[in-house]
Amino acid sequence: MQFTVELNGVSIDKRENRGKDVIVRWKMFDGFNSSNKFWTDSNGLGMMERTLSHKQDYNPDAKWSNISSNYYPVDSAIFIRDQTN
Repeated sequence: MQFTVELNGVSIDKRENRGKDVIVRWKMFDGFNSSNKFWTDSNGLGMMERTLSHKQDYNPDAKWSNISSNYYPVDSAIFIRDQTN
């Protein structure tokens, strides 16, 4: 299964003098089991395996760990696999 996300533009107020981040949230149903693994592109050089709520060499404050550990810049691709099949 493949999904395409299209973004029709994000308005930027030039007085703010900064860009904006766009976040896409996914939720899978019907017994999809990713085992908390997913892959993101690595600047067009390959895919890197990631683990949900975990970053190497980084020990975030426990209060924010569920948020900051799950943000990854994605330039072109991200994918997950059903680990039960």
